[in-house]
Amino acid sequence: MTKYNDEELRMINQVLLGIFIALDFSYFLSLFYSPFPWFALAGTGVGIAMIVFFWSGTKYWLFIFALLFSTALFSLSNNFHAIFS
Repeated sequence: MTKYNDEELRMINQVLLGIFIALDFSYFLSLFYSPFPWFALAGTGVGIAMIVFFWSGTKYWLFIFALLFSTALFSLSNNFHAIFS
């Protein structure tokens, strides 16, 4: 495997890991809590992103961006009825 392919796979894995972490936690919160606690989801996403950024710097910026974007997206999608009612 060339170095280019290795870097591409690492980038894809970073994005998918950020999305899956936010998706799984969002699904867990929607199963166990009747009004969706979007502050818990947003706080967890921002907290994990801050921890990763302070520990590793900008090495995992794709993971941080994917985590924050998917956290915002899933928070809006799970609270759509509460926001626009």
